[in-house]
Amino acid sequence: MNYKAWFRHYFGFTTKESKGFLMLMGVLGFVLALPTLYDVLQPAPQPIEVLVEELKADSALQILEAKQVSKRSNSRLFTFDPNTASESDFIQLGLPIFLAKRIINYRTKGGRFRKVTDFSKIYGLGETDFQRLLPYIQLDKIEQEEYSKSSYEKKVYAPTVAKTIDINLADTSDLKRINGIGSALALRIVKYRNKLGGFANAVQLFEVYGLDSSVANLVLSKFVLQDKNLLKRIAINLLPSDSLAKHPYIGRKAAKILTNYRNQHGAYHSKEDIQKSKALESDKAERLIPYLEF
Repeated sequence: MNYKAWFRHYFGFTTKESKGFLMLMGVLGFVLALPTLYDVLQPAPQPIEVLVEELKADSALQILEAKQVSKRSNSRLFTFDPNTASESDFIQLGLPIFLAKRIINYRTKGGRFRKVTDFSKIYGLGETDFQRLLPYIQLDKIEQEEYSKSSYEKKVYAPTVAKTIDINLADTSDLKRINGIGSALALRIVKYRNKLGGFANAVQLFEVYGLDSSVANLVLSKFVLQDKNLLKRIAINLLPSDSLAKHPYIGRKAAKILTNYRNQHGAYHSKEDIQKSKALESDKAERLIPYLEF
């Protein structure tokens, strides 16, 4: 028996009355469920403690802003030299105490304001304050002239790479001072030098891919190659073939021959032993010898 038939039988409703009664019950159930749905969908209100703390924070911020406005309204603008002005001078100019102390600490540690724009670099100094004080900044003319002179001298007489630097100690910035060497080429020289374990002789510089011979000669004229102790040695009697293969003069095939020969005939003791293995051509074997540690 369905619900409609049951209602008609129990209450004596007609078919139309049964439908109307069921619809009314559905609407009534929805109305009764609305408060529960509202509680579920509506986010829980913040605890009263959180609201109180937020009000306190807003009040503190308003008080702080009011104090800042009051201080600035009471400030007095006058010409000043940031290199000699006192802490009280900065405070009178409308800067907060912590910023005035920061400027004094900067000067105490040796910092100087060489240009007017240097003052804007003080950490915490806003653009508004800088623009407000800018017309009143007056630097010592002698110091400005000395700064301009030293800047000019540094620019015109920039020192070139000293020839006392060993090529195996030069970094990319040293190499880029050479005409014809940019960042990519300087990095390629350093990478090849590291793979070799250092340059053992000047000729090896010409092996760097993309390095023009005239530029290589210019490098050799600016650097020295004299400390053989800077070379990274290869333990030829200890390293496995995969480690030996990483050296540019050996490679995978020669590394296997070298290790097989070592396993069959014992440790290498001299250049002649390397040549006996026939793993390398005579010229490569000759170039490899300075890197071997017997």
